[in-house]
Amino acid sequence: MAEMHADRTSPHLGHERRDFNMRVIVLFGASLVVLLAGSLALTAWLFALFNVTPKGYGVRGAPVAATPPSPPGPRLQALPTRDMQDMLQAENAQLHSYGWVDRSAGMVRMPIDRAMEFVVRQGLPSWHEIPMLPAGQGGATQEKKP
Repeated sequence: MAEMHADRTSPHLGHERRDFNMRVIVLFGASLVVLLAGSLALTAWLFALFNVTPKGYGVRGAPVAATPPSPPGPRLQALPTRDMQDMLQAENAQLHSYGWVDRSAGMVRMPIDRAMEFVVRQGLPSWHEIPMLPAGQGGATQEKKP
């Protein structure tokens, strides 16, 4: 059978009598705190030392604009439904009001209902009644049929 041999030469056959040295642990922790505080103080001092940006200039040395430029169009609509309602209201106001289209040519704008009444009463003009521009002004010449 197997025999178990005990090593009887070892002088320590029990548990340890001391676990740790408390003084070493406290000194190590205190040195870590001092090292961390010193690093933070050094970093703050270096940031203050190298902060040489002139007043009125940005982070990278470019002049700071008073108002930032707006991005190129087309821009997004904040309230597209409201914009559409405003546009339709403006168009309807034009359809139902009087105004000049071209004062020099004597062309006016009138309410759509009134214009439809004129067309019903007078009829549409024929092609022969419409005055033509002279050929030198971009118009075509009108041919007369016998």
